[in-house]
Amino acid sequence: MARIRIALFLTLLAVLAAACSSAAPHRATAGRVPALAADPDPAKGGETEDPGTAHAFTSPRWTGNLTARISPGWTTEKVWSRSSDDWEPAIAADPTGPYVYTFTTRFGGARACDTCPKITIIMRASADGGVTWGPDRYVCACPGIHAQYDPIAEVDGNGTLHVVWLNGFTPGVTYSRSTDHGLTWSTPVSMPSEWSDKPVLAVSNDGQDVYVAFNGPSKGDSYVGVSHDGGATFTASLAVESARYFFAGGAWASADGQHVAFAESDYNPHYSGDIHIKAIVSEDAGATWTAVRVAKGYQQPDCTSTGCYDGFYGPTPTLAGDADGNLVMAYSVNTKDRAPERLKIVRSGDLGMTWHGSETLSPSHGATNAIFPAMAATGHGDFRVWWMDTRTGRWNVWYRASTDGGQTWSHTVPLSNASGGAPYKGSRGFGEAYGDYGEMAITNMGKTVAIWGEGPSFYGPGGSWFVRQT
Repeated sequence: MARIRIALFLTLLAVLAAACSSAAPHRATAGRVPALAADPDPAKGGETEDPGTAHAFTSPRWTGNLTARISPGWTTEKVWSRSSDDWEPAIAADPTGPYVYTFTTRFGGARACDTCPKITIIMRASADGGVTWGPDRYVCACPGIHAQYDPIAEVDGNGTLHVVWLNGFTPGVTYSRSTDHGLTWSTPVSMPSEWSDKPVLAVSNDGQDVYVAFNGPSKGDSYVGVSHDGGATFTASLAVESARYFFAGGAWASADGQHVAFAESDYNPHYSGDIHIKAIVSEDAGATWTAVRVAKGYQQPDCTSTGCYDGFYGPTPTLAGDADGNLVMAYSVNTKDRAPERLKIVRSGDLGMTWHGSETLSPSHGATNAIFPAMAATGHGDFRVWWMDTRTGRWNVWYRASTDGGQTWSHTVPLSNASGGAPYKGSRGFGEAYGDYGEMAITNMGKTVAIWGEGPSFYGPGGSWFVRQT
């Protein structure tokens, strides 16, 4: 999930509050949602915002074609749309068939209707493992909702696609599912909370047990929404009672849905002082929760890019689990206030109750800052991770894999393997992470697919970039 930090929303809070109070009731219904024309032109169908609202709401001005930097065994990265301002994408792969699904938050694109969100969740589907793609579609037209953010998706063992996203702060975190590859969707269900933000999602193999971790009503509590009827209804409970601000960043559920673990970090309300990395674990299908301290870091480095805020370079922990219930967590951490962060991994053999074996996967010296990991796992001990770091003096996405449950890792491979074209890409990398998460998935053929955001700055405009293993 891990996902848009609260400071982004603070810049939009007055606009959102006014819109939510005057908008028509949420009238989202089940059924087919329309496809968009390929690469909608923001100049024709989009909108602009005051530059002070944290995003540019303009399309990137491309300067030419991309130049590939070969990563053996991988395609050259490709941008979702050259003419759209896309941020914080997500990805999911069907373990039973060749389908791959991607989602992105689009700023300033065409609306589904006059009263539909102007910041929208857009999806597309591939029926051949990510080689070719269908048209862009809205996940939910959602008339009366001002803005959408934070998509996260999973596919269960029956091929059903589950997705959560944010319909503003209120109704907030919202869930829907599709059994026909995103052509139609169930009636959206919002978490039973007066305010919610930053979801992550875990689903059992049969799709009946759905768990959604999110920030709760006090704008920082660690809450979990639980469904045991395939997402038709949810209950929500406070997972951790604390005065600190929690962000969920990754999720795992056992095949039978009885064991669940979330990777979360917690801060004081001003992003200063110590940062804690925790596993939030349930051994009884979400009836009770235990918070397990995994690591401690210190105040994150400053983010100085345009539009950015102090808490952006947080630890954003994530995790994944294999078929045997072994878990690996990845997170960013430093050893003193504002120092560069390193990408660490730890392992658990008891479903998240204890953790051991801390190792550093990113460069462990100098000024390199490593942030925003994504993970996926399959089979018995097959774990894969990507993250962003600045070892070249610019940002790049790097990948490593393990076949022994995270004990040893492969050599590092650059996934952001193209330069030029986009105004924010050069021979050494790109200007800034565009959003504080992306995702990774593993296809039914065992190939890694990954997506993330790149931009010139936090402000943008930027794009969602995709790569797949060949």
